[in-house]
Amino acid sequence: MPFKAQKDWRVVRYALTGIVGFAVLAQLLTYLSLVALADSPHIAAVAAAGLVSLLLGAPLIVLAAIQSRRAERFRNQVNHVVSRDSTTGCITARGLVQHVNGLERRHRRSGDPFQGALIHVRVNNLDEMAAGFGPQWSDELLQFVASTISTSIRREDIVARTGPASFDVLLSGASESDANEVCVRLSKALAASHFAADGKTVELALSVGGVLFEGSIDLERLHRLAASQTVVIAEESSSSPELARLPSA
Repeated sequence: MPFKAQKDWRVVRYALTGIVGFAVLAQLLTYLSLVALADSPHIAAVAAAGLVSLLLGAPLIVLAAIQSRRAERFRNQVNHVVSRDSTTGCITARGLVQHVNGLERRHRRSGDPFQGALIHVRVNNLDEMAAGFGPQWSDELLQFVASTISTSIRREDIVARTGPASFDVLLSGASESDANEVCVRLSKALAASHFAADGKTVELALSVGGVLFEGSIDLERLHRLAASQTVVIAEESSSSPELARLPSA
């Protein structure tokens, strides 16, 4: 507390010094203007006011602009940290909401129809992995699954970690055929993937499901429906989950 009190007093002292200095400088400029333009006091007053505004106002405006820019950069850094999952590097559920809000604003301005799909991927044996090999290996598994998903989808698609053991993949602007193609490719890649923990091969238990949408996006509704449509995928199975369709909003 003494340190905080000392710091607060220092701020007050700087503020008082600045106020007194500004007042003295304003009076000095006014006096010099009146001396230089003794025959035209009105012009001297206007000139003094202009000099005071220029010499005192300009630095304050520049300082305010610099501080505003710093605050904006800091806010962007905080939003980036909050919207990114530290384990997998994917965006979080909050980041996905922000991304969808931005997409909807752009589509409302342009008037273009909004369609796409949401694919849900769940790791069913993550708790068993943590119990058998330790939490560090469950993180490794999540990173492995996230990497497999990222390399199996389109460049413009977004991968988000929306739960402790689940991911949502947003396919913005994808047609039904494009979404089905991505879902099949993703399911095959996950089914064919092999993971080893501490030198031991681990059999993965993964579920995949998805839903098509048109119009505005209700992420919570899409997430629930996609999660309810998930089916366990296996390497020996050549089929992939069928995408459900969400009615237009």
